[in-house]
Amino acid sequence: MHYFLLLAVMLHALNLVAGDGITPTAPGPGDKFNAGSPCTIQWEVGENWSNFTISLLSGSNTQMRFVTTVASGLDGSDTSLSPFNWTCPEVDPYSAIYFYQFTNGNDTTNSKWTTRFTIASPSGESSSPENSTQPNGDAIPWGIGSLSNLSAATTTIATSSTISTSSATSGSPSSSSRMRKTRISVTSTERLATPTIVIPSGTTTTDAAATGTTFAAYRPNAQNENGARWNQEFCLWKMVVVLALGFIASS
Repeated sequence: MHYFLLLAVMLHALNLVAGDGITPTAPGPGDKFNAGSPCTIQWEVGENWSNFTISLLSGSNTQMRFVTTVASGLDGSDTSLSPFNWTCPEVDPYSAIYFYQFTNGNDTTNSKWTTRFTIASPSGESSSPENSTQPNGDAIPWGIGSLSNLSAATTTIATSSTISTSSATSGSPSSSSRMRKTRISVTSTERLATPTIVIPSGTTTTDAAATGTTFAAYRPNAQNENGARWNQEFCLWKMVVVLALGFIASS
């Protein structure tokens, strides 16, 4: 009997190590959204992500720049939240240089990213990224973007029964996505090592934590692929452990 108890404890510990975080799936390369229009974000659910934040970023892989907070306090196990729609803000420049970062609570070491996508003008116009290669030479176009009106940053507002995310930029319409009640905590995002995140001085957020933080030199969305591969290997090893303990229990 004690063998089965040991097995249950080990499997629970392994599941905690695995993390079971969400996996961003959209937007992807080539996706384009006009400012002032609905922008769609999608992810695969993760049971252990109960309070995550989505942030809009730009910049290189070694120096990501915070643009605005999309939403926070989201429950990663709630399948009804994906796809998630919000109103893309007016930005400068309109280009394929933007991407989303997902962070669960303060666990910045396990943040996830989408690939870069285009935010175009309300009429659909956009320019090519300013840089064709990353600082390390990788052929990944990038550029630095910001809200076109820094005094009107996107914020996330909590009420007693809903979460609303709204975008209010000069000359652009506002819209909201409503969902089930959860806690709200706006935080900025950070990663390992020395690369820094730069937050425009005029950006308004609802948490002082959204200031000077650091990111690892990492291509957006690359960690998601590595995480999926690691989860497959983890499941294989978990099966081996189960079989081994079952053999011990029966002998």
